[in-house]
Amino acid sequence: MAQPLDIVRPGWDGPRPKVSVVILTLDEEINIAECVESCAWCDDVHVLDSGSKDRTIEIARSLGAKVWYNKFTSFGEQRNWAIDNISCKHEWIFHLDADERFTPELVNEIEERLSENPPEAGFYAANQAIFMGEWIKWASGYPTYQMRLFHTKRMRFVDHGHGQREQPGTLVGRLDWPYVHHSFSKGLDDWFLRHNRYSTSEAIEILQSTSSRLSVFAGLLSTDSVERRRGLKRLAYWMPLRPQLRWLYTVFLQGGLFDGSAGLLHADLLAMYERMIQIKLRALRMQGGARNLRLEASQRPGAEVPVASAGADAPAMPVMSPPEPVVAPVIMKRPEPAPAPKVDPTPQSREPDPPSESHASQETLPATTPGRTTWSRRQNLVRAVWMLVGRPLFSMTFHNWYGTRSRILRFFGAKLGKGVKIRPTVRIDIPWNLDIGDDAVVGDFAILYALGPITIGPRSVVSQYSHLCAGTHDHSSRDFKLLRPPIVIGCDCWIATDAYVGPGVVVGDRAILGARSSAYKSMDADTIYAGNPARAIKKRELERAGPA
Repeated sequence: MAQPLDIVRPGWDGPRPKVSVVILTLDEEINIAECVESCAWCDDVHVLDSGSKDRTIEIARSLGAKVWYNKFTSFGEQRNWAIDNISCKHEWIFHLDADERFTPELVNEIEERLSENPPEAGFYAANQAIFMGEWIKWASGYPTYQMRLFHTKRMRFVDHGHGQREQPGTLVGRLDWPYVHHSFSKGLDDWFLRHNRYSTSEAIEILQSTSSRLSVFAGLLSTDSVERRRGLKRLAYWMPLRPQLRWLYTVFLQGGLFDGSAGLLHADLLAMYERMIQIKLRALRMQGGARNLRLEASQRPGAEVPVASAGADAPAMPVMSPPEPVVAPVIMKRPEPAPAPKVDPTPQSREPDPPSESHASQETLPATTPGRTTWSRRQNLVRAVWMLVGRPLFSMTFHNWYGTRSRILRFFGAKLGKGVKIRPTVRIDIPWNLDIGDDAVVGDFAILYALGPITIGPRSVVSQYSHLCAGTHDHSSRDFKLLRPPIVIGCDCWIATDAYVGPGVVVGDRAILGARSSAYKSMDADTIYAGNPARAIKKRELERAGPA
């Protein structure tokens, strides 16, 4: 088993780098004392708390740390708030979490690096993850790096997933020696609570991700281990069976098997985490967006406490824990009964009023009962193979591997001519319903919803984000019958950016559908259409070819 490094203890007699330390906390009573004590080399220690209800603040103050408060919204914003609002004594800052500890080797290296007046905005530092009292070197993927040491005037953070990253384009370096990370110091219950929140953020990040496949492969081929790890993580977004693959990767490819039982248990936990992300991502897609699944931030609700500015030598500002929220009771009023109708005491003979048209329709029209799928068992099986194997392979190819993507589509029954160029981000359903002519082009993030046949003629262009929808429902049918009217796009046409072509539409040769326009009816040849619904604007006149 790999042995972790020792940590800095009180009575430190080694170098004292001119670095301020900021420790982020929330209910860290169990960790804060040893964390602050490992900062014995530092003469400027700050604790940025986000609403602790235990003795975190009391313990931190008793050990000489200055305490600040800011309501937590995200790690990126919290770290930027610390840069902007905490009056640090030094320009270089090391951000530490309460379950992390400095090692003597790391402190010595910081002293050496900063004595050279480095031009970098910051330095990555790795951590030694401790689980079940052991350093799980292999299962944790050591070394994994985080931005921790940085110059306060050169560094900004941006949110990413459940964590943060440095602002793109920032010049960064790397420290060789790690710090110690007790990520399970509060027990497994706390780990599951944290990763429940983290998995929500990761699912939202995946749903909103705009990373191209090219950037993924570029990251995998990078000489920078941080970029390779990020590229691998982005690649995993599109992989099926992620929990199982994560377990196999952790145990065998990373070598978690060499960490013994602690490494195997850690691999189990990581697989559970991937499963949590997978479930929440599926729920997001079913429910229509991140707004339906966002969980509360990690701290308890409460009023935000104003933060007073303090000079570099000023004592720590007073900290008040946020008060418990006062929830006003909701009073449900019983609706007033409708007044009784007045009765004419003089009885009269009168024909009853005929029922209104709307009332009659409510009683006579049956409710719709959407029917079962119209796909055969064989079709559903092929669709499953396409979704689990074909589509991921298609989407993970390099941007200019047009021939490879064409071969994948042909394998699944698509009819493609020569020189067809389809980008890897195109969303294709039912590829065997596609018939695309020579030299046609389909741009990034276009949707070919081929429930029915879609034909795209030679040399036609379907631009990015366009949507060709060859499927609808019979609204007059009780079982909401699925209809598959074909879409036919002639030769030399142009479906411009973010345009929509509905089911049953025929686009004549050389016609153009303008950007963000929607075509619900067929379009004449040699005509330019625009608007929603699309209307003919003018004739398309192509210039004559010049002399050879």
